[in-house]
Amino acid sequence: MSTNKNAYEIRADILSQAQGLLHSRYEKEMHIWEQTRTRDPQTSKIIDGNDGTQPQFPTAQQILDCADQLYSFVEDR
Repeated sequence: MSTNKNAYEIRADILSQAQGLLHSRYEKEMHIWEQTRTRDPQTSKIIDGNDGTQPQFPTAQQILDCADQLYSFVEDR
């Protein structure tokens, strides 16, 4: 049985999709970043982590911007 979603439900779903998309991208970039760092042979801790290249966790504004892009597809159709 399918039900029609109202505008609030559609926007909530799109916001969740945007959040998931950006979080997945962050996790992938963070994994790659961690694998390419120089580590201390004794402790295995990252020793070159303060070089400014570490991926940043997505901000609320980035998530909202991504959701706006996704929602524009719904609005235009």
